[in-house]
Formats: sequence, structure tokens, C-alpha cells
Amino acid sequence: MIRYLQNNFTAYNVDLPKKNIQLMILCKQKTVSLFFLVLLITLKMFGQDAHYSQFYANPLYLNPAFAGSNNCPRFALNFRDQWPAIKGNFIAFSGSYDQHINVLHGGIGVIASADYEGRGMKKSFNVSGIYNFRIKVSHKFNLQFALQGGFFNSVIDWTKFEFASGTNYPGAHIDGNIYEYKPIRQFDAAFGFVGYTSYLYFGMALHHLYPIKNNYLNIGSQKDTKFGFKYTAHIGGRITISQKMRAEVNAGDIFLYPNLVFISQGKFNYLHEGFYFNFYPFTIGAWVRHNFKNFDAVIISCGVEYKFLRVGYSYDFTLNQLEGTGGAHEVSLQFTIPCDNEKGNKMSKRKKMKMNYPPVECPKF
Repeated sequence: MIRYLQNNFTAYNVDLPKKNIQLMILCKQKTVSLFFLVLLITLKMFGQDAHYSQFYANPLYLNPAFAGSNNCPRFALNFRDQWPAIKGNFIAFSGSYDQHINVLHGGIGVIASADYEGRGMKKSFNVSGIYNFRIKVSHKFNLQFALQGGFFNSVIDWTKFEFASGTNYPGAHIDGNIYEYKPIRQFDAAFGFVGYTSYLYFGMALHHLYPIKNNYLNIGSQKDTKFGFKYTAHIGGRITISQKMRAEVNAGDIFLYPNLVFISQGKFNYLHEGFYFNFYPFTIGAWVRHNFKNFDAVIISCGVEYKFLRVGYSYDFTLNQLEGTGGAHEVSLQFTIPCDNEKGNKMSKRKKMKMNYPPVECPKF
């Protein structure tokens, strides 16, 4: 690693004697920040979106076609703390609102997300609007198609980095031009669709239709890198084990939701296999996340639902070689504003049959 850093300091006008570089790397703890900076500006990198483990508790982030899927107005808040035991962990936030509007024959939604990497060294923010159009294919099968467009902003906070010029080693100097950074601000777009019946749901989404640049520095020799397209495919179902009344869900009803979610972005591919077990109003879940070579994590989740309020928590147990990371904590909150029963979830079977756009029967966590 020392040899690698020595070679790359010269390429970017960093003037340090070899002995001082070795001392800084071996003795100064904060040099890890400089190491990440060198990786950022010298390697050909592909950006990756923040990853959430509670997929259906953050529906618009998973697939914009879920906008309005609950019919009644819905708010969702999500927070994720990844690798809390490591200094410079990853923090991600997400908030959304969506509802179905009959005159538009579909749903609308707004989602805002932000993530902080390395204690705020890199900050990204995205806000988007969504329009979702529903098609009634048959009496029991419906399709939803969605377009999403918004604004993406990402910056690097150089005050969080410690450079060689900030040490007490003699002869240390760094070219001031490296501070001439340029925030990334540009348009972002996505597309998705969802098909569903009362017991089966599936869909696909494609994010970053307009490639997002990932070049923060005004260095002529650095080529623009880009966020890779993010492909998401998901399928799941609802198995009724015990239900007192078919018209609505009551305390003590039991359901099983098996699910499969595949996410691919750039060189990263993850397959998520798991299930939710719902003993209403309580839900527990277990998932496995892996690529095609190694297992990455086991995800355990739990949640509770009371009328129009849902709260969920999940923890990722890391299985890869990154030991001592502290896994990942994730909390979700959903609140649905009560609306006309013919537009909401609690409706009789007869009303569902007459309704043009029944809600998507998908898991809530």
C-alpha cells in the first residue's frame, strides 16, 4: 500500500520525501482519509446508490411504479446506518409521499434521498417526482407503469480530509489546484413497472436513465466516470395461512410473503432471497444477500402495524471479510392518511371487484 501511495502522490503534484510518506502512513491515523482520496481520483470508479434492506418499506426507492399503490395518501421515512463500528461509516436517509388519483388514472409521488459517506466527506442528494399510470389488464390482473424525473446533487467536502500540507513534516506540500472541485448537479430519470394480482406481485425498474457523472476534480487528465445504470427486478407473493374474514385483515390473521429481489449496478450484483411472516399486527422477516460468488449478509427484520401506522427495524449481519464493521441498522416508518374505503385497503370483496384500481397487495416491510 505504501508503494502504491508513493507512486500516486507524484502523479498529482504532491511533493513529499519517501521517509515522510512512510511515517505519515504508519503513524498518523487520519491518513486513511487521504488513502480514500487517492483511490477516488486515480482509480476508474463507478458510483453505487445507497442500499436499503427493507425494500417494501421504502417502495418508491425500490421501484417508482409503486407510487399510489396503496391508493390512500402515504408517507414513508427511512434511515440506514451502515458499518457503525467504522469511522467514516455510511449514513442514508429517504423520505417519500405518494397517493392514487382517480382522474389521472394512476398515482403521483415525490421522493427525496440523501447519503453521507465517510462522516460527510462525500454528500449526495436526490429529489424526484413520479407519475404512475395503471392499466386493468383483466378482472384480477393489473399493470402500473411509472416515469420518474428529478435533480441529483453530489459534493465532496475537502475540509473533512487531512492532506500532507496539514502535517508537521518538513518539506510537505500539496498543489492548491486539487481544491478546485466541481459539485455534480444534473438531471436524473428512472422508469419502472409493476404487475400484480391479489396474491402475486412482480416488477422491474431502471434508474439513472441519464448517466450521472462521477468526476469531482478539475484535473484535465482525469476522465469522467459515471454512475452505472441500476437494474432492479423483484417478485413475491402472499400465502394466506389463516384469515378470519376475507374482507379485511384482523388481529391474529397469519400470512407468509416469500420474496426475491435482484439489484445490479455497474460491477455490483446482489440477489436477495427471503420472506416476511406476518402474525397481524406483528411481522418478522429473514433474508440472505449475496452475489454469484459469495454471501454478503443475513438480514433480520421485525415490525408492527397499528391501523395506518407501520414501524420496522432490521439489522444486517455481515458475512464477508469485512470484520468488525458493526453490520447495518435500518429503521422505517410509514403513515397512511385514511381515505374513502372504496379507495383504500379496507374494503369488501364485492367493492374490490367493482373497483377499477384495487391496491397492490404487497408486504409492508
